[in-house]
Order: sequence, then structure tokens, then C-alpha cells
Amino acid sequence: MKIESPLRVGKIPYANVYPIYRSLEQILPPGSVTFVEGHPRELNRMLREGTLDISPSSSIEYALHPERYLLVPDISIAARERVMSVLLLSNRPLDALPEGPIAMTEASDSSVVLLEIMVRQFLHRDNPLVRSPLSPEEALLRYPACLAIGDAAIRASLGKVAPFVTDMGSWWRRETGKPFVFALWIVSRAAAETKGPALGNFVRMLLSAKTLARESISDESESPIGPNWIPLGYRMDYWNNLSYDLNATERDGLALFYALAAKAGKIPAAPELRFLNLIP
Repeated sequence: MKIESPLRVGKIPYANVYPIYRSLEQILPPGSVTFVEGHPRELNRMLREGTLDISPSSSIEYALHPERYLLVPDISIAARERVMSVLLLSNRPLDALPEGPIAMTEASDSSVVLLEIMVRQFLHRDNPLVRSPLSPEEALLRYPACLAIGDAAIRASLGKVAPFVTDMGSWWRRETGKPFVFALWIVSRAAAETKGPALGNFVRMLLSAKTLARESISDESESPIGPNWIPLGYRMDYWNNLSYDLNATERDGLALFYALAAKAGKIPAAPELRFLNLIP
């Protein structure tokens, strides 16, 4: 009898998805999945190369290769207002930035496209945008501004490493009136064809984990969940500003992002959203 290998599931090691993975690990049957950790850009590559079956990945990755992927319905990583972990750190206010390159994290794809859209189409600046391996502290010694994401952005904010901090979710909301979807749970079409039942079971547990995660965040009777290096008040504010949904409001924001990304030449065209069919 053929024994199927566990699903290969991407895992972002950032605080933004900590509640989801914590809940998942409480309900998943032992040995049913293999978690593969990596920052968003790494997970994008692994998903594209077929070494992951399903992963939370940059929303722009789906738009770049929609023929390779399906989406998990009803779940994302989005910001309706502030995001608090995708930050443009700068030595001067945005409208006073000098000419010169702006440094960008090497860990993200959606956020760097978002920055280019905001700088070009809303700030009307032509500063070069360059990927950099430097920490925010190091980058600000060489560049007028730098884009940081995830835990690095939170640490930079808590450590007050920059005199000016622009929350990219808030900036997008201010200019467009819409939420921004940073990541989607993306399924390889090849995996959907070969591991359909296992994927369906995992996705149902993932959606249950989303519900459990939201309950754990809002239940004041529970012991506070980690990571403990983030102060509790900041942590609760952070998670309550995030949306894990993919409802009509999130889809509207995603559609506008794709339209602007296509206009900027970052993707061929705004793709149709195609979802994994969850057969009962």
C-alpha cells in the first residue's frame, strides 16, 4: 500500500501569523504535515519550484504566476488600517526625502511592489529602490529611508531606530480607502491534482485555526500568547489591527493593488482569483 508523504506547508517565522500556527499545531494530527520555515520571498520561491504544496505567500506571487496556483478561500494576511510590521523608516518626513536610493528588505515581494506604487504614483518621486541585506539601523546610515517587514520592522519600531516611521498599511489606506492584502494562502496546482484530499483536510483545519486564533486574541480570560519579546499591549494592538479574512473588502483592496501593479509593469495583468475547490 502506498503511503502518502506529509503535506509540505510553508511557515513564516513572523509574529503576524503566530496565532494561526499556534492554533494549527493544536489541532493538526501528528505527522500530517511538514512545516518548512522561511521568510516570504523564500517561500514564494519554494512554492514556485514545487518544493512546497501550500504556503502563506506574497500576494504578488499569485499575480505573477496565476496559472500555477490556486488560493485558499476566506483567509489572508491583510491590514484594514495599520499593519505595524511593514514600515518605511526614514531620516526625514516623506515629503522631504532627498534624492537617492531607498533601501528595501530582501525578505518580501508584495511590500516592495507596494512601496514602488506608493513612491511613484502617490508621492510622485523617482528615487531608485534597491534591495539591501542591511539591518534597518545599518541601512539608515547609508540611505535616506528603508523598508522593513515582519519582526525586523517591529523591533525597529520598538527600538525607535528612525525619527520618522510610515506604516505602509496606513499610507495605502489613506490614499485608496481600501485594506491591503500582503499575503494569501497559495496552493500549488500540481499538489491540488496529486494531494487533493489531504489538501482539503488541511485547509479545513486551517480555516478552523483562523477562527481559534481570532478567539484566542480576543479572549481576555486566556493567558496572553507570545512572542514575549513584544510588549503585551503592542502585541494585542498589532494582532487586532490585522485581518486574517479574505472577504469582499479585502478582495477590493487586492483588486486595486493588482490593477496598480499591472499599470506599473510589475505583473502582466490583474489575474482572476481562482480558489481551491473544497469538496465535502
